[in-house]
Amino acid sequence: MSKIWRSLPLHARVIESLKVSGPCTDEELLRNLRKDGDDTLSASTLNKALFQLEIRGLIHVSTAPRGRKKIELRKT
Repeated sequence: MSKIWRSLPLHARVIESLKVSGPCTDEELLRNLRKDGDDTLSASTLNKALFQLEIRGLIHVSTAPRGRKKIELRKT
């Protein structure tokens, strides 16, 4: 089984998805990224990317009800 290389890294796709959809939960973001053609994306991989983006100061992640996370772009 061969794997397909994505033209954009996950970090860039997360930023683009947030620009289009606005603030959303981690579940909604995962669903949107999977809809865009990345069916193999796991929640743990997304969480690692979100952590890196938050460290870089590009996004803000806050807790939401029921163990979810609210993700939004930081205004620059």
